[in-house]
Amino acid sequence: MLELKNVSHSYEDDVKTLENVSLRVERGQAVAIVGANGSGKTTLLKLLNGLIFPTSGVYEFDGAPITRKALMDAKFAKSFHRRIGFVFQNADAQLFCGSVEDEIAFGPRQLNFTEEEIRRRVDDCLELLEITRLRRRAPYVLSGGEKRRVAFACVLAVNPEVLVADEPLASLDELGRNLIVELFKTLRSTGKTLVFASHNEEFISEIADFRFNVEKPNA
Repeated sequence: MLELKNVSHSYEDDVKTLENVSLRVERGQAVAIVGANGSGKTTLLKLLNGLIFPTSGVYEFDGAPITRKALMDAKFAKSFHRRIGFVFQNADAQLFCGSVEDEIAFGPRQLNFTEEEIRRRVDDCLELLEITRLRRRAPYVLSGGEKRRVAFACVLAVNPEVLVADEPLASLDELGRNLIVELFKTLRSTGKTLVFASHNEEFISEIADFRFNVEKPNA
């Protein structure tokens, strides 16, 4: 489903963030990305979602190379972003609408779903993440944990085949952590492909089929 072949990445200042990374994720697998802070875990997750691109090497999604040029094709880009979703570690990086309801509706609306289908998906995701009471609230006034739940709802509203999450338990209290753990178990049982970065060993042991260690370049 996802394959990196000898992928390296550097930012414009030539500082390497990934070096010769090869990873193969089969459809339906759950993979934990682990490593020390600053080792490139977030960079790897952004690359999987087409937010940045390899400096060298190849990234393929379901057999198709994911490149800057490929994602300039609107039809291909829409299909790709419908099939893979990314939950950032910092929810503020992905929340920008005036209400929680509009946030969750944004993705399905961009994919031209009917308004009836959008309403159904919004209602389902509000219930799934137990945030129905927040539907008319502005995201910027929510707590960190509430924002985190909204961010998950936004991504799940388009029902992606692959869910990528950066530290999915970050900013959550015990109740929120338990909710996300159960969510991941449910997604895994329904055949979703899961790729997530985490330092939480208990969560990794419960969810992941295997862990992939990322090391700092030239370490």
